[in-house]
Amino acid sequence: MVAELAGTLAIVLAAGQSSRTGAQHKLLAPDATGCPMLARTLHNTLCSAAAHVLVLLPPDRSDLAAIPHAMAAYGTRLSTRQVDNAASGLSASLHAGVRAAQAMQASSLLVCLGDMPLVPTHLLNALLYEQHTTQAPVVAAQRNGRPGNPVVWSSALFTQLLTVTGDQGGRQILRALGPAVRLLPAPADLLEDFDTPDRLAQFARMAPPAC
Repeated sequence: MVAELAGTLAIVLAAGQSSRTGAQHKLLAPDATGCPMLARTLHNTLCSAAAHVLVLLPPDRSDLAAIPHAMAAYGTRLSTRQVDNAASGLSASLHAGVRAAQAMQASSLLVCLGDMPLVPTHLLNALLYEQHTTQAPVVAAQRNGRPGNPVVWSSALFTQLLTVTGDQGGRQILRALGPAVRLLPAPADLLEDFDTPDRLAQFARMAPPAC
């Protein structure tokens, strides 16, 4: 684990309904070692330079909440928050994360998706340090030549992020910023999400480093 960057908050969005994977919630799906997807994502995020990690969870899902609660070794660096209006879409979780960042007077916010368990810690650190060093408004992983997740947002954009509505994140803001967004190239296979039954079957055959 590298030294923490003071004033940085990472959020892991895990409050979605997982409607595309049927009866099985994607974030509970295990890899070949039996490690749940959410635990893999959290492990990588907690090993990053983010000063604090907040997991945003849906209501009435004690099975999901048990995963971060089992990672007590990280102490006060890890916390959870229930998003009561999670059913209204991705923006509800994003708003909860931004408000948490504002409350702690964070200088930047790293947004991670729970269903992207292959994003390595070194990429998260590269994004965090790039934003910290350059003070760019946004630093994002480059996917197919365009900004994709994970994304680090400067506090200067927190208020604008709170205007996002519905089942979307900050994509429109990224488009409006255009070349002001700094992009860090990353292997496409590390930026894949796992949100369909076929993709979960692939994940079940993978054996990433132990969580």
